[in-house]
Amino acid sequence: MNRRNFVQDAALLAAAFAAWPVRPALAGVGPFDEAEIALVDRNLSDSAAFADAARVRGMSALEFTGDVAGLWMRELEPRLRGGPVAIAGYTSAATLFCLDFLARDFGARTVRRVDAGGAVTFVISQRLGRRAVLAPAAVRAQWSNSNA
Repeated sequence: MNRRNFVQDAALLAAAFAAWPVRPALAGVGPFDEAEIALVDRNLSDSAAFADAARVRGMSALEFTGDVAGLWMRELEPRLRGGPVAIAGYTSAATLFCLDFLARDFGARTVRRVDAGGAVTFVISQRLGRRAVLAPAAVRAQWSNSNA
């Protein structure tokens, strides 16, 4: 590679980044770009609008009232064990804290968050290459076997 090729490639790369669409911050009920599941706390105002927007986009909307523990055990944890998944949510900040903490054992984390009064809109995302170092041994073995 000579200097001329380097400068041309750098200019093309800069032009590509300049033309790259900038994602707006989460607004209202629209953090669905990458999510497959919507998690909604019915106790919060505007929760129905969030769930409806998710369904319109073809996502499964998992609704709960107050306590997300049962939904975590029946729906969310098995999906996280199954492989990469992204979850959009409209919950309280305390619920998001718990979900984020539990999801870290499966290599997932909160990648977007917007506080809106008493509610939080968020996306928790899991990727194949990212898993928690302190994940339970069974989970680490499962990831090792499925990613070998």
